[in-house]
Formats: sequence, C-alpha cells, structure tokens
Amino acid sequence: MAHIVFIHFLYLSQNDPRHHHFDFLCTLGCLSQSVLITQWPHYISSPPRGSVQMYCYQNDTDYEYLYWYKQLRGKSFQLIVSIIAGSPTLEKEFESGFKAARSETKQWSLTITSVKQKDEAVYLCAASPHSAVTALRSVTKTHSRDDV
Repeated sequence: MAHIVFIHFLYLSQNDPRHHHFDFLCTLGCLSQSVLITQWPHYISSPPRGSVQMYCYQNDTDYEYLYWYKQLRGKSFQLIVSIIAGSPTLEKEFESGFKAARSETKQWSLTITSVKQKDEAVYLCAASPHSAVTALRSVTKTHSRDDV
C-alpha cells in the first residue's frame, strides 16, 4: 500500500497583487497502518524563475520505493520522479527544471529549479514497500468520451 501526502503550489507573477501571499500548502501528514509521512515546508514563496524545494519524511518505515507526483487542476496525477534504492529517475517531461534526491534512508526531496507558471499544481510524495506507479496511475486515469 502506498502512502501519500499532498502539497499545493500556486504560482504568481511579480506583478500580481497576491504575490507576497502565496503559499506552499501542505497537509501535515498521511496516517495509514501506523505509517506516517510528513511533507514540508508548510509555506514557501518564490519569485518567477526562483527555486523551491519540498521534502518528505517517512517516520516509521524505510521503504525503498519513493515517488513525487504532480496534479494539474482537473487532470490526473503525473509521475515526476521515482527514487528506487536511492537512485532518482525523472520522467522525460520533468528532466529539465526538476531535481530529486534521497538525502537519507527516511527522507527525500523535490526541487523545482526555475519556477514557471505551468508549475502551479498539487504535488504529492508517496512511499511504498513495492512499486506503486502502476496502481496510482490506474486509479487516477481520466476517461475521455472516446473511452465510453
């Protein structure tokens, strides 16, 4: 079973009057079967082309399969990166502008190296004792009219 935590990132241009008030909003944890995953920071801001970094920590486990996902409003989740046994593999679409690392057994991070408007999304981290990519993709598949 994969355990996930959500982050919402809102991009605002420097000319936007809300620029100094945007947040990196993090749900403080996901508790399931005595596994707690914590994601931080709670709030973060960055000017356009700035850098932002998110972290995840698995308190009671040391799962080897770690993931970061992105969800645009009204869309299904997109896998950004898999970190398996400490080695990150970015999906092709995210090879430019994103970095991921496992800094210790229980902690991993995602960095957006040059924030753009298209980065505004919900981000989540996940940890699993086994590969969870297929399971999460199948649950979030969006059907078009052609599929019906």
